[in-house]
Amino acid sequence: MTNEQLNIILPLPEGKKRAVTAGSVCLMLSVAMLGTGFFVIQGPILEEMGASGYYSLLTIFASLGLSIMTPIGGKLGDLFGRRNVVVISGILCAVCAVGMGMIRSVLPFIFLRLILGAAQGAFTAAPYILMREINEAKDVPRAMGFLASAVAIGGFGGSILLGAMADRGFLGAAIMIPIIPLIPGVVLIGLNLPNKKTEGNVKIDVKGIVCLAVLLSAFCLSMNYGAILGWTDIKIILGFILTVFSLAVFIKIEGRVGKTAVVPMHLFKNRQYTVLLFVGFACYFYQTAMNAYAPLAVQKVLGASAAASGSLQLPRTILTMILPTFFGVWVGKKKQNYWIAMAFATGIVAAAFIPLGFTTTATSILVYFVAIAATGIAEGFRSVAVTPAAQATLAPEDLGIGSSLTTFVNSLAGLVASAVFGVIYGMNADSVQRGVNQIFLFTVAVSAAGLLVVLLVVRKSESESGT
Repeated sequence: MTNEQLNIILPLPEGKKRAVTAGSVCLMLSVAMLGTGFFVIQGPILEEMGASGYYSLLTIFASLGLSIMTPIGGKLGDLFGRRNVVVISGILCAVCAVGMGMIRSVLPFIFLRLILGAAQGAFTAAPYILMREINEAKDVPRAMGFLASAVAIGGFGGSILLGAMADRGFLGAAIMIPIIPLIPGVVLIGLNLPNKKTEGNVKIDVKGIVCLAVLLSAFCLSMNYGAILGWTDIKIILGFILTVFSLAVFIKIEGRVGKTAVVPMHLFKNRQYTVLLFVGFACYFYQTAMNAYAPLAVQKVLGASAAASGSLQLPRTILTMILPTFFGVWVGKKKQNYWIAMAFATGIVAAAFIPLGFTTTATSILVYFVAIAATGIAEGFRSVAVTPAAQATLAPEDLGIGSSLTTFVNSLAGLVASAVFGVIYGMNADSVQRGVNQIFLFTVAVSAAGLLVVLLVVRKSESESGT
């Protein structure tokens, strides 16, 4: 059987394939620990520096570097080789983590956090791209399941481990813990992955990269600070004006550049791909409501303890550690299973948040445990369906940037949700109960919209294309 029949983009010997897969899993463990786990110790770190007032700025800088470099990293991998990008950005990430563990001055610490986020963003999408490049198409969902389980384990285990070390006074060591899985990931990929890159003279779309950085910076900062300063503040208004202007300039630049564009505009003419971007957005949107407002509702409306609200996600986490691999095997058996999995991913979330949208003081905390656990099932379906389906619509030369954009849009959903929920909650400042209920019902609406798109558009397009 030929590689074309197997639909493998980058064929590897079985041993090297397993090594690259293991390296990708290690990278995702580190990504999760540098994300969810790091936020557990961010407060104590700043308190030790006497700089607690910088918490919001540090959070924004972390997400800013990640947001800017995620789409750019995919393109750089296409131009200079995925292996080179992973090795260089991975080493830079490790150096920054070591530096942050040793430095106790707030401004250099924040600068290193920005660079670390940017380096992390450069390789964040690489594991998802590699799982498509080195695997037969039917095995991609199962491989994506490994990555999803790694994210769940890294986020949950990293939070516990880093928090425990911080409690014992080992803050510096806690900051460096995420590089433990990062280093073997970089080594495994560096030694076993051929450096497939663009042949000939490589032209870097410098104008496009700079414009994209300005665009994303203006958008992210405006969205983050809008809820704090007020959406009518002149600085926020100017930020959104700069966002719109930068977007128009970026589209014009990228349209002229053509194939070397950091974000090729022809991707958005691919109807199947753009629809799947929206589905991914809808699948991720609920997580801000779950992470920020469900614990708030449990504490302020139900009157439960902080410890009880902190344990809400334990059943969900266990499910997201186990289910993706099994769901991935199921999705890979039949092409029709892709849209079915996406329907479950959106529909389960919509159903889970309906009872939360009618929270009262008499609501049982068990309702929250069951609802959030159900989102773990939805996440298991999402993680093995949306990205592989989007990749299947792309030409091989667009796989890197197309996969990176999918990852970026997923993270963008959280940013947009935070801003929208902040507005909703602010409009109900006199009633926590009414505020969280409206947030949960808005989440239902977004998830239901995603379900409708899957049923009315994705199912039909997959049936017509046979993908």
